[in-house]
Amino acid sequence: MARASHVVVFLVFSNLAIAMGATPPSLDPFVGKCKSSCEEELNLSLYLHQVFAGAAQNQEVILNPGFANSFGEIAVHDWTIHAAPNATSNIIARAKGMHMQVTQNQQANGFAWFLPFSMVFEDSSFGGSTLQVMGTISGANGEWAILGGTGKLSMARGTVNFTEVQPQSNPKSENYRKIDIQAFYTPPPSVSIINLRNKE
Repeated sequence: MARASHVVVFLVFSNLAIAMGATPPSLDPFVGKCKSSCEEELNLSLYLHQVFAGAAQNQEVILNPGFANSFGEIAVHDWTIHAAPNATSNIIARAKGMHMQVTQNQQANGFAWFLPFSMVFEDSSFGGSTLQVMGTISGANGEWAILGGTGKLSMARGTVNFTEVQPQSNPKSENYRKIDIQAFYTPPPSVSIINLRNKE
């Protein structure tokens, strides 16, 4: 019996020692919460101004291989994005990127311009921040994808719906597209987690 009691005591104290040496449960105040900041929603209606001819032209062809239907033609652009469909209205952002014609002439829809670009904001609310946009133009209406963002719009995701509207000046050299931006993004934290923990 004495020997059995010694075994029981040994097992109790062994388990107690193991429990005391184990990693304690996490007391991290950020467990289950947003460790930086939570998502916010962005909804904007703006006007993209494309000028393809004339003194105010904001795009240039850099490659024209000469194929039918301008297939493979590539242009770079620095389109302005305004608060209203008017070149004199405030510039909110710029669409900086390129577009290329990716449809051959035998296809029914005629053309499709594939465009990846950065929407670089210049206004006071999001100045310096960007949205990374990609999609095609194959008609007066369409939708582009928002694949990312930087600055105040970091980790953005969403869509841009566009509709071509009648320009106020010359439709042969320019056009306006109303763009409706809907995105979710994660703004950077105002206080770093490291600094917050140092204050505890």
